[in-house]
Amino acid sequence: MRKQLEEQIRAVLTSAAGSDVAFWLLASVLVLVKLALTSDLPLQIILTPTDDSMYVERAFHLLSGEAFGPYDSTILVKYPGISLWLAAVRTLGIPFLLSVDAVYLGAGIYLATGLLSCGANRWLVLLSFALYVFNPITLGTEWIRVMREPLATGLLVAMIGAMSYMLAARQEGRFPWGHFAVFAVLFPFALYVREDDRLLWALLGLFFITLITQVFSFKLRNWRAIAFAATAIIIPAGLAKAYEHGLRVFIEDHYGLPILHDFSEGEFRWLLAAICGIHTSKDNRMVMVTQEAIQKLRSEVPAFRPVAERLPRPGPGTYSCRLQGVCSEWSNGWMPFWVKDEAFRAGLTPSLPAAQAYYKNVRIGIEQACAQRRLQCSYKGHGLIPPMELRWTKAYVVEAWRLAKWALMPAITRVSGVPVVYNVPLDLGRIYQAVTMTSYFDTQLQAGFGVSPATRQYENPIAPWRDELFAPIRVVGALLIIAAFAALVIRLGIADRAALTPLALVAVIFGLYAVFRLAVLSYVAVYMGQFAPRIVYSTYALSIMLALPFLEETIRALRTTWRQEPALK
Repeated sequence: MRKQLEEQIRAVLTSAAGSDVAFWLLASVLVLVKLALTSDLPLQIILTPTDDSMYVERAFHLLSGEAFGPYDSTILVKYPGISLWLAAVRTLGIPFLLSVDAVYLGAGIYLATGLLSCGANRWLVLLSFALYVFNPITLGTEWIRVMREPLATGLLVAMIGAMSYMLAARQEGRFPWGHFAVFAVLFPFALYVREDDRLLWALLGLFFITLITQVFSFKLRNWRAIAFAATAIIIPAGLAKAYEHGLRVFIEDHYGLPILHDFSEGEFRWLLAAICGIHTSKDNRMVMVTQEAIQKLRSEVPAFRPVAERLPRPGPGTYSCRLQGVCSEWSNGWMPFWVKDEAFRAGLTPSLPAAQAYYKNVRIGIEQACAQRRLQCSYKGHGLIPPMELRWTKAYVVEAWRLAKWALMPAITRVSGVPVVYNVPLDLGRIYQAVTMTSYFDTQLQAGFGVSPATRQYENPIAPWRDELFAPIRVVGALLIIAAFAALVIRLGIADRAALTPLALVAVIFGLYAVFRLAVLSYVAVYMGQFAPRIVYSTYALSIMLALPFLEETIRALRTTWRQEPALK
């Protein structure tokens, strides 16, 4: 009897249904272990006026019915997506950290099932999912802050998951409207989480090209197939423009002008381009507003004088010096913020329309001074990023190499001991607590009414495992990404002899998008200085998830071509 029972259990486990049960059981165990591994990590509360704390304060004002709050110099320097997310999950009663972890893990599961629908080996997918779950970026300090990268990463993974389902279904002649709806909803929101996520338009374009190619490759040439390919670009693009319009109307209603991002829109970018065009003795690609240009503007453009007199002086102790080696000047990562800040503090830009009028007035003053030869000027583009010059080719290669190395193995600040009492103003801590629903901020202790305990309230017994997993996964991930990139080149090379499967198409779409994104960001870094490593988090997470299944698919394709060669001979 016992022997028969064992045989029955073995038969179930070796069956397709049994394999599914085992797959999902193991996947669930991975998720549970990850949640236990990070259960002691609270939200880090940090005062950063143009990042964490700004996102939280904007969400707080949204929840209070006050738009993004009173206008100031920073309120529109970052896209609104993360603040909208914060307000939405708080309305639903979901803690912020839980929400981004749920999106990340849910997107990973969605992509895993999408890869299975594309014919990937389930056990390789499970192994890839394990690497994804314990991804080192999710064990770093940036993951437990109110930063945009965790949310943006989950959204990109989910969009690629939807693509994998759609490509697999179209090969079989089915129309996956449900998965198309997932993509069509996520795409517009993802565009306005990070400024560089505007590059997702390229991802949409690559997906459309792939669908059109699939129509002819799989002999699905009928009006319904062509209509689906057209719909796949028209609907997401239309929803994206509608969403953008809605955001602009919201900002215009509350602040007077439909400007989403006043660093790349409106008069401020034109002003910076005009200042950048002033000839000075120093010519540093990372310095658009030199100290010499500021002094010239003080005498030649009176409207700018109140700002020039308030600007902070550069020096060896500045972040500009320590991070980018620009010590006698302020690099582009800081000076544009200083100009906006001091114009606001001087009372020159009390509202968005007033700010635009002031920037325009200064720009016209510069142009007149240039036209009258009181200033020597030249054209340097029309925004923050000037046209590329041949002399900066070496700098471009350096920045591209830096980003490529991070794409293989991003630099990550490991989580160490998180302080019980945070060094932030009490009111800001309370706002964090109200918006993110963190329970790790004690207002009594922060106000000085209590004594900080000697030890943290909860000690995670498996917390040391984080350090044990960190280095091995980074090394394995780097090796897999290198191998997958080589496989991408090989797979494209044999595409005429072994047609690209849906899994290969997913890898090609993502691979081309990742290379395009790296190329664009490298160009921006030439003038803005090196990015923080978190700029590659989204593509890194996807790379380690896709690498193993794609490698296996490439090997199968190579075997197919090798079997064909003797027959051809």
